[in-house]
Amino acid sequence: MTADPLRPGDPSRLGRYRLASRLGSGGQGVVYEGYDEAANRVAVKVLHAYLSGDSPLRRRFTREVTAARQVASFCTARILDHDLEGERPHIVSEFVPGPNLRAAVADGAPFSGDPLHRLAVGVATALAAIHQAGVVHRDLKPENVLMGPDGPRVIDFGIARAAGLSMTSTGELAGTPMYMAPELFSGGRAEPAADVFAWGSVVLFAATGRDAFTAPTTIAVINRLLNHDPDVDVLPEGLRELVRAALSKDPAARPSAQHLLLTLLGAGEHATLAEGAQAAAGVRPPGGPAADPALGAVAERFYAGLPVSEREVARDLLLRLVDVRDGDEVPRTATMDELIEVRHEAAERVLAALERATLVRRQGDDVVIGSAALLYAWPRLHEWVTGDRDALGRHRELGEAARRWARNGRRPEDLLRGTALRHALDWTAVTHLTLNTTEREFVEASRTGSARQSRVRRLVTTGVAVLLVASLTAGTLA
Repeated sequence: MTADPLRPGDPSRLGRYRLASRLGSGGQGVVYEGYDEAANRVAVKVLHAYLSGDSPLRRRFTREVTAARQVASFCTARILDHDLEGERPHIVSEFVPGPNLRAAVADGAPFSGDPLHRLAVGVATALAAIHQAGVVHRDLKPENVLMGPDGPRVIDFGIARAAGLSMTSTGELAGTPMYMAPELFSGGRAEPAADVFAWGSVVLFAATGRDAFTAPTTIAVINRLLNHDPDVDVLPEGLRELVRAALSKDPAARPSAQHLLLTLLGAGEHATLAEGAQAAAGVRPPGGPAADPALGAVAERFYAGLPVSEREVARDLLLRLVDVRDGDEVPRTATMDELIEVRHEAAERVLAALERATLVRRQGDDVVIGSAALLYAWPRLHEWVTGDRDALGRHRELGEAARRWARNGRRPEDLLRGTALRHALDWTAVTHLTLNTTEREFVEASRTGSARQSRVRRLVTTGVAVLLVASLTAGTLA
């Protein structure tokens, strides 16, 4: 599953989930890669902001949650959480690491031989589980088949319904025309046989890399669905007849998903969903793309690849890009000068490496963490922040005061004094956070300035005392 960076206007957080990237988008919403506080990777499906007030779409989200939870989790993406009443309705599901079928074929090659057979088994197993739960998917297509490490997963139950319904509440057909059964265009019900037709189209796509009923316009697509029988001779003999039967114009002539599974497994009258899932495990197209690694795994691999001497530098730099507000860690923007002053040449080198790894990014003279989700996705960073939570707040206050002092020409009146200085000196004596050059000079200037003022005060006090004694003596003699 290929991810794209978040765009301006995308949320960086929803509830307790940090969003890291875009996994895909459509007319109704966007699917994001996200992470919870325990660094678990999830997929978060969010309605577009301009559609969030649409009651029918909120109801569709509710149906998706209900339908997905009825289906065995081994063949779909398990629903973990949802908020359908908030300002941005969203559904949180298990993250399936792997591309969808269309991307897998586009980036690799069409399926053939054993991988094709196992793919057909996997999707048939998912359909059998869906139908066993009394649900009709209604939008089975290559984009809704994820090539997970344990076999194909069928996702997106947004328009799923109980068997026997065909139209949306507004009377519109729902689904993707190229993968819809012919009877649905003439008012027929959305029965399990419609999903079986889509299964045949999906398997044929996997074998050829082409949509079986593609055409320039929707009307032309419907015409092909009603009047055209695609060529299935490219399929191996055992699969060929099953796909031909699945693509029958007559829904009554199509096999059930359970029959597809039994025949594909050669199990006679007995086959379990678990056997189907096991037979489909690990299916991959030739030369297909590897799944994108989790954000935390990318960060940990980068950290492990640094020389030991530079790991502490990386820690110092990253902690400067985090703040703690109201008990929660949030990204912070730092200037290049602030960061490079930490350890000079080593800081520049490590900062460049962090940027190449996309763990940080530059915005002019400013630097920020590449994704706010890194704060949740990388356990090591989360541990650093947790261990230094109180110290980070003090460090930020000291740093701001030091930079203000430097900006204003290093005036003595901007130095720390009294209790503030005493607290800063006590803290810098025990903290293991690294001060940069400006911060060290600020603390030292505050200390020496305070010491100088103390000496002046002592001299003044001594002088006043001497004058007072002299005055009293002169008065006595007089």
